[in-house]
Amino acid sequence: MIQQTIFPFKIKMAGERLTAHGGLALMAEFNHGIGLRELTNQYLPGPGGNRGFEPLEVVDAVVLMLQGGGRSLGVLYDTG
Repeated sequence: MIQQTIFPFKIKMAGERLTAHGGLALMAEFNHGIGLRELTNQYLPGPGGNRGFEPLEVVDAVVLMLQGGGRSLGVLYDTG
């Protein structure tokens, strides 16, 4: 059994087949455990108005995308 810090699920060995991105839950746990959300809130500004996303939501999604094999951030800047 692995000790968790954030998510309310238990991790154990199973004989079942998993999805290709099943391990991202562990990466999210690691990111939260090292304090990525707190650092993001501390050093990045929030949205300028009542629209937009909190910095922790964007950074969390981008980091997990890159950890999961993503190669490009171009979609984030697509204006057309």
